[in-house]
Amino acid sequence: MAKKVVRRKTAKRVKTHRKVVRTAHTDNDMLVIVRGWMFVVAFALMLGIGAVAGTFVSRMLNTDVPSVAGVQTAR
Repeated sequence: MAKKVVRRKTAKRVKTHRKVVRTAHTDNDMLVIVRGWMFVVAFALMLGIGAVAGTFVSRMLNTDVPSVAGVQTAR
């Protein structure tokens, strides 16, 4: 006698929806932002001061060379 074939129903997969819990911004985030901006400002100030100092030194070195309207003249 032939065996009966029993068909089993496939189990349904249940999807669970979980809430995403978001935490509020803490003071540490603000500290990181402020530190980043402080670095940017300090870097810009150093570049500016370097440009001013470089221009001053360049002008002081070129005072020995006589020039008229940017053109060097021979002595």
